[in-house]
Amino acid sequence: MNKPNFSDKKALLIEDMAEARIMQKKMLNDFGFKSIEIAMKAESAIELLRSNSYDVILSDYNLGNGKDGQQLLEEVRHSHLIPNTSTYLMVTAETSTEMVMGAIEYVPDGYITKPFSQAVLERRLLKLIKNKEQLLEVNKALDANDYEKAVSEARKVADSKPALAGRCHRIIGDALMNLEKYQEALELFKTCRKESRMPWAAFGEAKCHYYLNNIDKAESKFRQLTLDNKFFVSAYDWLAKTLVKKGELEEAQAVLVDAVGRSPKNLKRQIELGKLSLDVQDNLMAEMSFRRAVFLAKHSCFNEAEVYLQHMTAIVALAREGDIPSRQIDNFQTTLSKVHQNFFDSPKVRSEAYLLEMELYSALGDKKTMNQIEEVWNHDIESGNAEPTSDSIQKRITQLKA
Repeated sequence: MNKPNFSDKKALLIEDMAEARIMQKKMLNDFGFKSIEIAMKAESAIELLRSNSYDVILSDYNLGNGKDGQQLLEEVRHSHLIPNTSTYLMVTAETSTEMVMGAIEYVPDGYITKPFSQAVLERRLLKLIKNKEQLLEVNKALDANDYEKAVSEARKVADSKPALAGRCHRIIGDALMNLEKYQEALELFKTCRKESRMPWAAFGEAKCHYYLNNIDKAESKFRQLTLDNKFFVSAYDWLAKTLVKKGELEEAQAVLVDAVGRSPKNLKRQIELGKLSLDVQDNLMAEMSFRRAVFLAKHSCFNEAEVYLQHMTAIVALAREGDIPSRQIDNFQTTLSKVHQNFFDSPKVRSEAYLLEMELYSALGDKKTMNQIEEVWNHDIESGNAEPTSDSIQKRITQLKA
């Protein structure tokens, strides 16, 4: 394998432990890297990524307090701070299924387990960078959202470099789906599945059936994937989505419970399970899911008021079922305090929080506290800090007081 010229490549090393930082920087220097920037926290890495581009990003999974490596990768993917042309390698001392599943879901180019030798890191980087260079034009097209060009460039690479054919076919299939050419993508994925039996080909085929409204076929394919590949967690998400489309909400909920058990650190999946649990009136599961979501949201780019309000909604629903343990009221107050800290400058959120508080104390039969909350709310409306009540909200308040 011809060695790439590392001296003209720029690296970002994200590591909170001084000893590991020194050792990994020395390794990169020994490989020939001249430009190496350091971040000790996820937040400082994000700032660097906003204003610079890097050929190689080497990120530890454990980054002390704040965001971990998975949440960092989630955010930079969501915010498009890392182009497809960059190489992102996750470094971890952990080998737990939860960590591996969580990291893989946000698609690093690879991950390497500590402790590793200089030779192992060099081999891994050489392979990843070589692949990136061979797919350079494909990745440039993907970064520009030019899916037509990505398809044509990937076909060229597949023809000239058979070792990369599988990866190219996967890119082509995904690009065709982005172009809404579902039938063409379906034929490609079918061929790939027969030739390689790779899970991604079966997954692509199942998604095409979903988009083509072949819902029973999609369900069958997704279900088979979950049986054949118990840790292909995205297949569970899509199976649940397919079951929801069929109106089989309780079965969809059971599928998401299974998925969350396999990869519990995915915030969006926890939120989806919470919403579905509310829909099927499994309020206890909804409360648990949204409580986990609130915990995960703290350091996530998806940290939005709605997650917290939905947790409070689930506890109100539990209170309406009958007596609830005091810990659930404590859970409500804990989440409410986080809404106060982070989102109370929004008049809309403030009014939604007051209404949920009134609903909780109404369900608990504590009319005195409920009326006190309404007084504070009305004062905030008058001062412009809370959103005025709509007719539908006023009707709900009247019903609570009655």
